Amino acid sequence: MKWLGQIGILVVAIAAGAAGLYAGRLWSQWAPPSALQIGAPMIDFVMPDVAEKPLDTRQFRGRTLVINFWAPWCEPCIREIPMFNRIRDEYAGRVEFLGVSLDDPQVVKDFAQEHGIRYPLVMAAMGDYALMRAYGNERDALPFTVIVDAQGRLVARRLGEIREAELRGMLDQADG
Repeated sequence: MKWLGQIGILVVAIAAGAAGLYAGRLWSQWAPPSALQIGAPMIDFVMPDVAEKPLDTRQFRGRTLVINFWAPWCEPCIREIPMFNRIRDEYAGRVEFLGVSLDDPQVVKDFAQEHGIRYPLVMAAMGDYALMRAYGNERDALPFTVIVDAQGRLVARRLGEIREAELRGMLDQADG
């Protein structure tokens, strides 16, 4: 009977290893071997928006794009929203913001309405943590902001809450 328990442990270990390999494949489908360097072409992606329609980042070519990874439960993320709305309005036609939310779609939809988010939001999935890593967020922390110029090149990135003066400086650099 003792050997039966050992076989059970072996089966569980093999199953866990196989699950780990599968998860690793999902994780690495987005992530290049290392994070994008400043000046590299952005990673284009298609994700569902809050209305569950696909949104393709290629539609923003020709404008500076601010990609902000966030969640409704993240206090620093919430503090950034009014500033993002204001700057988006001020730079209308030249700069677009895209929120990549890491939460339940209905929660995000309700939150966006309640807080007056005026820029597009997309819903991330498990593999999108790898997308954040590919852009340079090695800690999977929020908020995480990426600036892409009108030609689709990575210009800047910021882990943690971004201040208005810093964001404006990054946008000026992207226009340069």
